[in-house]
Amino acid sequence: MEILLDDGVSLFKSFADKLNTSIDENGKITIPPSFGKGYLQRFKLSSNMRMMIQDYELKEDLSVKRTSEPNETEKVIIMFHNLFLSDSENYNPNANLLQSVQIFSGNIDSQLFFPSKTLFKSIIIGMEMSYLKELLKTDAENHILDTITSKHQSFLFEELIPASILKVAKEMLSSHLPQNLSNFYHKIKAEELVCLLIAELLKRENTAVSTLNFKDVQTVYKIRDIILLQLDVPPNLDTLAAQANFSKSKLKRIFKQIFGTSIFHYYQSFRMQEAARLLSENKLSVSEVGFRLGFSNLSHFTRIFEEHIGMKPKRWSMQN
Repeated sequence: MEILLDDGVSLFKSFADKLNTSIDENGKITIPPSFGKGYLQRFKLSSNMRMMIQDYELKEDLSVKRTSEPNETEKVIIMFHNLFLSDSENYNPNANLLQSVQIFSGNIDSQLFFPSKTLFKSIIIGMEMSYLKELLKTDAENHILDTITSKHQSFLFEELIPASILKVAKEMLSSHLPQNLSNFYHKIKAEELVCLLIAELLKRENTAVSTLNFKDVQTVYKIRDIILLQLDVPPNLDTLAAQANFSKSKLKRIFKQIFGTSIFHYYQSFRMQEAARLLSENKLSVSEVGFRLGFSNLSHFTRIFEEHIGMKPKRWSMQN
């Protein structure tokens, strides 16, 4: 199944049409049983900001393509991916469903793939750049803030979802307020999510930001997926650059601009997250996890694990 969207909200009806259903008076689409289960709901929070909440599982694969118009440089899109409310809904590591948030300019095309029989919970916020600039009133010089409030440059940044953002997102997804308070509540929470995301972005180095094009963005995400496919094999920059058909310097620059860190640090971070998951969920021993993830020296594995997770793997295993 394929759906074309612009900002995930204004073509909301096309999703309903594809599923042979309708939008109710509260702006909600309930997935028909023949297609899956769950819902999508849109909110017009103000004249400058809209939002969509997705909480569904489909019986067939879904491809969502978002095409932009040149005048959409004045829009900012923020997508919070794979928000889960309980351990029983935790992500399937084989599906590579990362809890991440993207913020990008409205003139960047995007394409998302949602595999069948997989739970998706996400929040999408679309806002006018002028409104974001008003919210972020500041005299401080920062390249990222300048970029996301300037209509002259396309951009995309991605962050892993920290606990602070996940807490607010969970509150939004599980709220049961009266309908007449819904927009009021969700506007406050949406702005809180935006604030927390900006706080994460401000932790990055204050370096110049280059203009991105859709093809380069697609290529870097393919490289990211290659890196995460085999966590027991450290990334080889020469090989990755050849696969991307980039110079090594271009690959390193664009990767760090989007993800806020180097290729190896990104890889090592996910490697340790997977180690923590294997210890707590699969109840494997420290040595089994270390060897599975490509460590021949368990002392080295212990040191790297503690650097990223904050405690030694044996202690983590006992506490989780």
